[in-house]
Amino acid sequence: MSNTIIFDFDGTIADTLNSVVKIVNDHAEHFGYKKVTKEDIPYLQGKKPREILSYLGISIFKLPSWIKKIHSEINKEITNMTPTVNISPLLSELYHDEHFQIGILTSNTQENVKQFLDKNELDFFDFIRTGKSVFGKSHIINKIIKQRHVDKNEVFYVCDEVRDIEAARKSGIKSIAVTWGYNTKDALIKENPDFLVNSLDELRNVIIS
Repeated sequence: MSNTIIFDFDGTIADTLNSVVKIVNDHAEHFGYKKVTKEDIPYLQGKKPREILSYLGISIFKLPSWIKKIHSEINKEITNMTPTVNISPLLSELYHDEHFQIGILTSNTQENVKQFLDKNELDFFDFIRTGKSVFGKSHIINKIIKQRHVDKNEVFYVCDEVRDIEAARKSGIKSIAVTWGYNTKDALIKENPDFLVNSLDELRNVIIS
């Protein structure tokens, strides 16, 4: 049997934070909310998405069109972004080890992710699962488990947000939270992930143990 490692994309693999902040600020005037300052970022990194929206003051009536616009702009920029950390050696090791299958779960488009991976020489994944679900990420994780015929006990979700930890728990798989993404270390700790790692060496030790 092989372990299945599912990687979150934004923040975990792709360094999207600065681009997201710029895009959010570019549309602040049009949608009528306050811009994110440099001083705001550490504070917001400790918050859940709903709390961030409340802090910015985004109208609930404008929220659907705002989300659609922000996602669209992020999708346009994704291929110009770089990796958060030098994850290539670890991905290569896992990809060439028959005891592992590795994949990506993202709300981005398949085309954008593939372009990013190709540009940054990170084409080491056995599968890329994209899309959104009204039932949340756990619903998509469950589909991956079913379609790939894997044992939940042998699945790990490498992620950087509290909502990802929640999704992993709901799906009955183990979460590995990384501290170099969107949410702060303290915020991740409060959500009680199965593992918390601060470096690629620590991540490797958890996966290959």
